[in-house]
Amino acid sequence: MKKDKKNRVLAYMAKWWYLYLIGFAAMFLAIYLDMKGPQVTQSIIDDVIVDGQVWILMRLLLMLLGIGFGRAICGYVKEFIFDCAGVRVGRDLRKMLFGHIQGLGVDYFDRTNTGELMARVKDDVDRIWSVTGFIGMLIVESIVHTIAVLYCMFHISPALMLVPLVTMPLVGWTAVRLENKLDRVYQDISEQNAELNTVAQENLAGVRTVKSFAREDYEVDKFKKQNQTYYALNMRQAKELAKHQPLITLATKILLFLILLVGGIMVIQREMSLGELGAFTEYANNIIWPMDCLGWLSNE
Repeated sequence: MKKDKKNRVLAYMAKWWYLYLIGFAAMFLAIYLDMKGPQVTQSIIDDVIVDGQVWILMRLLLMLLGIGFGRAICGYVKEFIFDCAGVRVGRDLRKMLFGHIQGLGVDYFDRTNTGELMARVKDDVDRIWSVTGFIGMLIVESIVHTIAVLYCMFHISPALMLVPLVTMPLVGWTAVRLENKLDRVYQDISEQNAELNTVAQENLAGVRTVKSFAREDYEVDKFKKQNQTYYALNMRQAKELAKHQPLITLATKILLFLILLVGGIMVIQREMSLGELGAFTEYANNIIWPMDCLGWLSNE
């Protein structure tokens, strides 16, 4: 059943294949430019600062400027294109879903509350919209970006690359643990959101009846109870995020500290150049954001 649902979503995505093609092309070009930046930094340190080849400095600086402009343009294109594709998939799904609901029998509406239907048409389709658009793009980009960074790190120093390879599983374990705990909370929040929508919709739809029987206080109390439950669930989510996110941040800082420590010793022992250490550190900074948002992307 899950595979069938997945294939249905892919069918809606295939309709806009040319948008995804443009978006992925911009994404891969952006990643390529991200990988070139540290190499220019390495040349500036080794060739200009250390060896004194000042005459190539302007060319290297212009290369950095060009990489920056190119990265900005590619970033804009990929995010805009993927958002356009996701919005169109969401529009098509919502149109199909609403038409399907209109064709259901009366008995279905007798056993299904209005708030749940509203949550399916609005909130759930919005989730699919985000995953087939910006969030999906980030997931693919983070994977490809991480592989490219590890390759560049290995090319500079296979020995020093052991440091991020040891640290990354710790960050990944923390993010997955966070995701497992938040997954249950997100499900409860989704169900409570449907309940809250039902109470609000039924009250507003029957507001004349409520006022005729002077039931305002009863309706307010009923809404307060549902709203308080919704508040408590969101506070649980906030506490879980506050508990684990600092651990992920700490792990990434430890990664940079260890790279500078071990890499500094290797530079002193002339096992790598100062420029290579600078480029390696820049690659390490580039690998932090995929690890940092791993749990969030998994939940999305």
